[in-house]
Amino acid sequence: MASSRIVLSPLGWSSLLGGFVALLFGLLTLNLLLLVVPLAVLVLATTELLAFDRATRDFGPSWFRWQRFENSSQVRLDGVGSMALDLERVVPRSAYLEVFDAQPEAFEIVLGSPRLLTWRSGATGVRLAYVFRPRQRGRFRVGPTLVVAHDPMGFAFRMTKLENRWEVLVTPAVSVGEEMTIPPEFRDLDQVHRRRIGTGTEFRSLREYQPSDDVRKIAWRRSGIDKVYVREHEDEAHPEVLLLLDTGWGMRLGLPGEESLEQGVESATVIAGQALARSDRVALLTYADRLVEFVPPQSGEPGAERLTQAFGRVALAPAPFDIVGALASARERLTAPSVIVVLSTLVSVGGPIESEISELRKHGHRVVGFVPEVKTLYPPVPEGLATRAMDTARTPVERQVEAGTRLLRGAGAAVVQYPAPRVREFAADLLAWITAGTSPS
Repeated sequence: MASSRIVLSPLGWSSLLGGFVALLFGLLTLNLLLLVVPLAVLVLATTELLAFDRATRDFGPSWFRWQRFENSSQVRLDGVGSMALDLERVVPRSAYLEVFDAQPEAFEIVLGSPRLLTWRSGATGVRLAYVFRPRQRGRFRVGPTLVVAHDPMGFAFRMTKLENRWEVLVTPAVSVGEEMTIPPEFRDLDQVHRRRIGTGTEFRSLREYQPSDDVRKIAWRRSGIDKVYVREHEDEAHPEVLLLLDTGWGMRLGLPGEESLEQGVESATVIAGQALARSDRVALLTYADRLVEFVPPQSGEPGAERLTQAFGRVALAPAPFDIVGALASARERLTAPSVIVVLSTLVSVGGPIESEISELRKHGHRVVGFVPEVKTLYPPVPEGLATRAMDTARTPVERQVEAGTRLLRGAGAAVVQYPAPRVREFAADLLAWITAGTSPS
């Protein structure tokens, strides 16, 4: 896109306006010096502008050939990314060029610069390279690249835009090596509650037959006339975990960058990382008024990478959360008994939740709500009028959350409310409760 006209810089406007004012003052006072000097400035400025206009009349993307390379497509929130751009002139004309790669506000430049001002003569190239650190999770676009041609004296410029946008996915860090924080009452059960005697397929041991045993478990080859043995098997002591993340408008509560949605993503990251470290399987379902994304149960490092990318794609939707539809969607997709952790503010909870949770129980699923305390999503304010104003604004929201919490508990689900500053600690404790097979509420 070529600029249709040149744009005067502050220096250009000052030269023209100052020259006209001084020339007018010289005519009024008949001062020869005030006539000659302003006239010379006006002639110089006008000549420079006309020459620049003629030299850059066709200035636009056709002047350049560009290519991005060694660019980061995915960056962890605690890491850094790189961006590089080669810009080559295909029109052999000399000009002062300023190259600027447009950056999201969430990126902090830590090395190099996305801006370059240089004199280029002939068909020479420019390389722009820099390193950035993201401050927020989500999808971000780098670019377009803006190229500004300045006249040598700085009186005016033309600008063109090179459409070479690049998308960067900033993800939270899901680490399968993170240690589990286990509440004191469960620390001695770390190995015990990993597996239990059950109907699994993994052989554990032989023991003598008892009248209450299933005859299908008898080990006929090991049994004799005197003694009959049965096989004991073991299975996982805790089911799969499904992280059901509310992405509705009710998750916008909180300060920018620390909203309820970010609290939900952070707690989901902790639960997923520590569950995967225990060789558990973790699924993710994001839902607003409809299904946004479903990631089937994952395990190991490949599963952590897939969940990491999904967490990076989470975004707020302009719609209320349909918890009944979300639970129904989860039930349709789960194939094994699972603990469904609902990460939500419960602001807009309603509908026939009781029947849906009852149906989930029939399939061996459990539902646990993980809800931030509304008052902890905002920093404390000074005493007095500000405190009363904040309490007044927060009270209706807290009542909605309390109503949603009562409704969910009344339907048979457990609900845990946590202070936002301690989200990681409470998320780790929640997983410990889940894996111990007890209720966290």
